[in-house]
Amino acid sequence: MLIIRFLLALSVATAFLSVGITALPPGITISQLDFVGLDPSSAIDMRNFPDSLVLKVVLANLPQLVFSLLYFSYNATLSAMLMGYEWVSYAHKRKGLRVSHQPKGAQRCTYFLQLPYRFSIPLLLLSALLHWLVSQSLFLMSIDFYDSLGRPGDYSPYHHKFFGYQTVGFSPPAIIAVLVCGGLMTTSIVVLGHIPYRRGMPVAGTSSMAISAACHFTAEDGANEGTASSEKLQWGVVARAEDNGPGHCAFSPRSVEAPVKGRVYAGSFNPGL
Repeated sequence: MLIIRFLLALSVATAFLSVGITALPPGITISQLDFVGLDPSSAIDMRNFPDSLVLKVVLANLPQLVFSLLYFSYNATLSAMLMGYEWVSYAHKRKGLRVSHQPKGAQRCTYFLQLPYRFSIPLLLLSALLHWLVSQSLFLMSIDFYDSLGRPGDYSPYHHKFFGYQTVGFSPPAIIAVLVCGGLMTTSIVVLGHIPYRRGMPVAGTSSMAISAACHFTAEDGANEGTASSEKLQWGVVARAEDNGPGHCAFSPRSVEAPVKGRVYAGSFNPGL
C-alpha cells in the first residue's frame, strides 16, 4: 500500500511537471530557470481563480502536507520491518529487552523515533532535504512592477493585465529533484522489503497473541518471573516433546536449544493458557 501511495504521488507530480513545462513561454528551457528563486516565466496563471491570498497559500503548501502524510506511512512501515528483524534476532543472540521506561538490569532503551540510528539519521536528513525541495518546487510569488519613473504599477485597461500581483510559482528543477529523492526512497524501501528475515523463529509482527505465546515461562523460570525480564533472554526450545506431545518454545534466561525442522512445538508451556 505504501509503494502505491508513493508511486501515485510521484505520478501526479510528474504530470504537473509536464503541464508546467508545456506552459512555459516559448524559448524558455528548464536549464534557463533558477533552481532557487523567483522567475516570472514560471508563475502560474491564476486569473481564473478567486483572488484570495489564503487560497494561494494553501495551494503552495499542499505538497508539504502530502509529503508529511507519506513520511508518516514510510516511517511506520520501516519501523514494522526493523521490529521484525530485531524480533527474530532473539533466536540467534541472547540480549536484553527494549523498554520504554527506565531500563533495569540487562534491559535496553527503545530507539529514538523507534528506529536504529543508522536508519533514523539518514531518514531525518532525507526528510529535511525533501521538505526544503518541496518548498522550492511550489511557492507563493509576489511580483510588483514599476514604470520608467519608478512608480508602482497598477491594473492597465489598455494592456488588460496587472502590473503587480500575487500568484503561485513553480520550479521545474526543484520538482525534478523531488522526483529523484522520492524515487530513491521508494527504491530503498522495496530493496529492504526483499531482504529475508533470518530463519529460526516465527514472525510475530504486532500480534499480542503471538508475542504472549513466546513469553510464557517454564516451571523452572516461573519462580524467577519477576526478575527474568531484566536479564538477557533468548528464544528457543525450553522443553522437549514428551509422550508424542509438542515441545515448547519461549524466551528464557536459561540455556535454550534451536527448534528442529519437522518437530512440533507450541508457544505456551502451560496447557491451560
